[in-house]
Amino acid sequence: MKIIVPILGKFGNSGGFRVLSKLANYWISSGNEVSFLVYVGSEPPYFPTTADFLYYNKKGNLVSKDQKDASLPLLRMFQMRVAMQTALNNCYADVVLANHCLTALPVKKSVIKAKKFYYVQAYEPEYYYRKTLKDFIFKKISKNSYNLGLDIIVNADMYKNYANLHSTKVVYPGIDLEVFRPALNEESSNEKIIIGTIGRLEEYKGTAYVIKAFQLLRQELGERVELHVAFGEEAMGNIDGVKVFYPNGDHNLADFYRSLDIYVCAGTVQLEAIHYPVLESMACKIPVITTGYYPASIDNAEIVPIKNAEAIKQKLLKIISDKDDVKINKAFEDVKQFEWTHIANKMLNYFKN
Repeated sequence: MKIIVPILGKFGNSGGFRVLSKLANYWISSGNEVSFLVYVGSEPPYFPTTADFLYYNKKGNLVSKDQKDASLPLLRMFQMRVAMQTALNNCYADVVLANHCLTALPVKKSVIKAKKFYYVQAYEPEYYYRKTLKDFIFKKISKNSYNLGLDIIVNADMYKNYANLHSTKVVYPGIDLEVFRPALNEESSNEKIIIGTIGRLEEYKGTAYVIKAFQLLRQELGERVELHVAFGEEAMGNIDGVKVFYPNGDHNLADFYRSLDIYVCAGTVQLEAIHYPVLESMACKIPVITTGYYPASIDNAEIVPIKNAEAIKQKLLKIISDKDDVKINKAFEDVKQFEWTHIANKMLNYFKN
């Protein structure tokens, strides 16, 4: 089976791009042919892949990657969507997989003779919440993308019937359980209690509430506790007791999780979705405090309300005083369902049927 995955813009370092690279790798190992269709000016993917690359220029012509004219079009995303559609018209595949709202329309309008799927990894309209022209336009595009008639596959059960997004097909994101694994020596050697989170500026990510909870905790426990923020803004490091880290690649990210005593996720939207840091922390047998995110529950994590720093602080104190090994072990077992081979094969079966 030949599968084309179109990418608009550059490969990022978010979990969604990891999913695409990993899916491609596993599909190829199963004997399929996978190509990413990318703009000729694109940088190599952050997450390694064994897939091939098809390059298109701003006229939609398929070109070699070393073509000199690799400047971005004047209108960027909008002109690139037209170019992507033109490029797809000249490709052959059994399956084309749209994967972002901006790739959905080019896939739909292209005349390529292939099954057309749309893998939705989040309900994107809720992420365009600012009162700007850009967010207004992108919110409209993302909402419309779910009504184009593509065969939609969602990455969490909550999206099967969410707002104007509807699907009967679900494929979770996977996790590499050989990389994200417990420390060989599960006893912490830290003199301090290390709390961790992933730092993001977007309000809905909830990083501000984790920092506030840490500051409240620091008032009680002093220098005994530290907050380690992965991928945070450098300015976060100016806060007393906060250190910022930039783990490069999954192996270093797994080391970051294993260095923690507690991981905190304080996201405020789409709480029944799947959130990689929650999965990865659980796989590393790190106690998790979170506002939700499957498979977190009261049986395997400490659940707190959204936008509530005091509640986070209380859960931190609870774990510090009495770590619940039963919950930690339950979480470790619950993440095994996300093993990559099972995930990749499930989507392949959707493609075949």
